[in-house]
Amino acid sequence: MFVELHARSAFSFLDATALPEDIAAEAARLEQPAIALVDKDGVYGAPRFYRACTRLGLTPLVGAEVTLDTGGRLPLLVEDQEGYRNLCQLLTRIKMRAPKGEGTACLDDLAEHAAGLVCFTGGARGPVTSCLARAGIRAAHDFIERLVSIYGRFNVYVELQRHLHRSEEARNEWLRAEAESMGLPLLATNEPCAIGRQDRHLLDVLTCVQHHTTLDQAGRLLALNSERFMKDGRMMERLFSDCPDAVRNTGELALRLGFTLKNLGYQFPDYPLLPGQTPIGFLRAPALRGVRTRYGTGPLAEKARKQIERELDLIGRLDLAGYFLIVWDLIQYCRRNDILVQGRGSAANSAVCYALEITAVDPVGMELLFERFLSEERGEWPDIVFV
Repeated sequence: MFVELHARSAFSFLDATALPEDIAAEAARLEQPAIALVDKDGVYGAPRFYRACTRLGLTPLVGAEVTLDTGGRLPLLVEDQEGYRNLCQLLTRIKMRAPKGEGTACLDDLAEHAAGLVCFTGGARGPVTSCLARAGIRAAHDFIERLVSIYGRFNVYVELQRHLHRSEEARNEWLRAEAESMGLPLLATNEPCAIGRQDRHLLDVLTCVQHHTTLDQAGRLLALNSERFMKDGRMMERLFSDCPDAVRNTGELALRLGFTLKNLGYQFPDYPLLPGQTPIGFLRAPALRGVRTRYGTGPLAEKARKQIERELDLIGRLDLAGYFLIVWDLIQYCRRNDILVQGRGSAANSAVCYALEITAVDPVGMELLFERFLSEERGEWPDIVFV
C-alpha cells in the first residue's frame, strides 16, 4: 500500500502490485512532493521505495498497515525516530508470536508502541469500518475513543474516501459527525488499486489470480467501478469540495511527517585515531602499503595505485573510511590470532579491499568492476561478507 501526498494536499493509498519505481514516477508526474509506503504488517519495501523517490525529488515517508485482532488494518505513519523504532518493535512482536502471515496486534500492543506514530482510522478495510459492520455504531465510536486514548487527540485522523460508492458515502457522513463531536481532524484520502484508470483490466486479472477464479466467474470480487486509481490534487479537491478542511489537513500532515530512512541515524563506531588524524587519511596509508605488498613494482602496480586513489576518493566522499578501517582491524585481529578469515562477494571487486588483505582476488589484474561493490549512484552501504 502506498500513500500519496499531493502538492495540492491530498492523501492516497495505493494497494497494488506496481513497482515502487513506477509509483514514484506517477507521483512525480502528479506533482506530489511526498509519498509514503504503508506495507501490510511490515516495512520490507521501504529501502527500494526510498531510492526510487529520492531520485525523483520526492520525500519518501515510512509507515505500515497493522492487522488488528479485532478486525481491519490500521494505517500508521512514522513521525520521528522514536516512531520508527516503535513501529519496528510492534511489527516484530506480531511476526514472532504467530505463523507467517497470521500475526495480529491487540490494542495493548498498540499502546505499548504508540509514541512517534500517527494513526488513521482506515478506509474500507480499516478497523473502524470492520467494527461498524461487526458490532454497530456504538462499538465503532468506542473504538475511535480507544485510538485517541492510545495515540492522543492530535495523532488520530478520521479518513474520508470517495470512490463513488453509496455505502462509502453513508460511512463518510457518520465519520464526519464523529470527528466533529470528538474534536478530531478529518483527512481526505484515496485508496486506488492501480496507477491509472486504464489499468482496470489488469486489476481484474490480478484479482482473479489471487482468488483462483476466472473473469466470467469473479462476480463481486472485482472492483465496482474504475475509480480506484491515483488522483492528482485538483481531482481530490473537486471530490471533497464540500469538506475543504479534510484536504487542507493532508498538506499540514505531510509537512509534519519529516522522518525518512535518511534519518535512521546509524553510525559505525569511531575508529581510534590520534589527534589531528582523519579516517580517510589513516586508511590511505595501509592501502598504499598494500599496493607495494600485493603488486610490487611495474605497470600493474601503477594501475593499481591509480585505482586505489579513485576508490579512496569515493570512500572519502561517502564518509565510509571508518567502516573500512573497522573491517581492516577485524582482519588484522584474525591474522594475529591464527583465525582463518576471508572476505568474499562483491568486495572482491575493490582494489582497496585487496590491498588491505580483506579479499584474496586481484580486481585490477582481472579487470573487475568496482561499481558492482560501491557506487555513489546506488546509494547503498558496502557489504563485506566474511567466511
